[in-house]
Amino acid sequence: MEALTPAFMSWYVQHPFSTDADEVLAGLKLFFRFYPEIGENRSIAALDPAEVAAGLASLIIHTVHEGVLATYSLMQFMRFLEDSGLWSGNPESYRAVTGVLTDIICLDMRARVSGGTETAAMVTAAPAN
Repeated sequence: MEALTPAFMSWYVQHPFSTDADEVLAGLKLFFRFYPEIGENRSIAALDPAEVAAGLASLIIHTVHEGVLATYSLMQFMRFLEDSGLWSGNPESYRAVTGVLTDIICLDMRARVSGGTETAAMVTAAPAN
């Protein structure tokens, strides 16, 4: 992640969002505590959809707020990877990862609208794509 941080920050300045870039990076750090180790055969630029879903579920069970923050941060990171041409996975896995993230964001938004705090239960019960 450290190697991509300058490029991500530059991209983020060109694509302003309501969330501070430092918060997005903090959310990514939260997520990667729960994501399997990145090694020789694994890349931060080609995330596995099933592992993303499992990592976010673990994080959300640990703390809903951090899990939701990480989900929104990952969505920004995925946009960065696609826009910058750094995504090294296949198109199907990109769609699957963004689908998982979109599902969690939609569940969070639905929980917020209903005034409930059931995001963790909804996410962990939702089937992964």
